Amino acid sequence: MKYKLSILLAVLVLVSCKTTRTISKTSTKEVNPIFQLIEQIQKTQPQFKTANVSKLSLELQMKDRTFNVSATCKIKKDSAIFISIQPFLGVEVLKAELLPDSMRVFDKMNRRFYVVDYSNFSKRFGVNVDYYSIQSLLTAQFFCVGKREIQADSCKLVAVDNLAKTLNFENGNLIQSTQLSLQNVITSVQLNVKKSDYHLSTTYKDYTNTNGVNFPQNILVSANSENSKMSCNLSILKVDFNTDIKMQGTSSDRFTRGNIDDLLKK
Repeated sequence: MKYKLSILLAVLVLVSCKTTRTISKTSTKEVNPIFQLIEQIQKTQPQFKTANVSKLSLELQMKDRTFNVSATCKIKKDSAIFISIQPFLGVEVLKAELLPDSMRVFDKMNRRFYVVDYSNFSKRFGVNVDYYSIQSLLTAQFFCVGKREIQADSCKLVAVDNLAKTLNFENGNLIQSTQLSLQNVITSVQLNVKKSDYHLSTTYKDYTNTNGVNFPQNILVSANSENSKMSCNLSILKVDFNTDIKMQGTSSDRFTRGNIDDLLKK
């Protein structure tokens, strides 16, 4: 089951950038037209309080190997994300519980659990990461990397053609490029770290209206560097929004705590 744990961790490692949910108050519609564009993006991006992905297919490619597993994902926006790997007829073997302050991964086959501090990903890959980072990339939300507020004054519209727009945000560590359709729907996000060759790409396809929410049914996350390359294709087969969902945390009493740093080195 070790490779299945790698699948879950890879999905979480791939999404490594910091998010934001509100526009900085220093921007005004009168002095910055980008403010209006960002407002339009926020109006078109998925709007929901809860999401229940009851059928999810994951295809992970690492080095020369490809793994396919079934999974589920439950989200209470800004509160919790639970991802469950269920390769055997709905039997849960791995579970990740993401909360704003920490993340816990449970390997139920080997009765071990791992506690992850989000700063570990920043140290490892050179980009800031927190709960909202993962939430934004999993749900096609607009953000500015490393900022809790959207910095409209620091965003630039760098490309416009007959098919798409590109909105850039840059800080001291990396360049973030958000690609938009002409209807201001997010189609991809690219993160390029300046001081290394680390590159993260997230692509959103097949937007479908479900329960009044326009959400991508296919999300491809890939991370590349000089020494490693991996990608995860998430195919959403069934999802419901804004319904009552129960999310109960797993008790660690019957598990032995492991070291996440040792695990990620394998």
